[in-house]
Amino acid sequence: MNTFQVLGLAICGSFAIGVLLSMLHHRIGARVGVAWLLLWVTAGVAIARPELTVTVARALGIARGADLVFYFAILAMFIGFFAVYTKFRRVENDITTLVRQLTLREALDEHGPTEEPAHRVPDEEA
Repeated sequence: MNTFQVLGLAICGSFAIGVLLSMLHHRIGARVGVAWLLLWVTAGVAIARPELTVTVARALGIARGADLVFYFAILAMFIGFFAVYTKFRRVENDITTLVRQLTLREALDEHGPTEEPAHRVPDEEA
């Protein structure tokens, strides 16, 4: 095992432990945690046994294991960007809704209701 493999496995193991701890402390959900664990374990296996990437790549019709890893990295990046984009749009819409509600509430607080209440007793003339 070379130096890169030792360092790479240590990094993958550290992140896998971090994901497990985050799952235990309920900072991330189980589905997301399992996905991250799968990623870190797969990365660790690819680092420890690089010949497996060649075998899987050839079974999928790809010439080299490095190309397979690159293709999966690109796909994962696009999926991640899409997930972040949709989350950002959702948060942006939520903020817009909150700002509208706060603006309406402040307007009502400053100017009071615009119509007289129906149950108001008319002032008596002296």
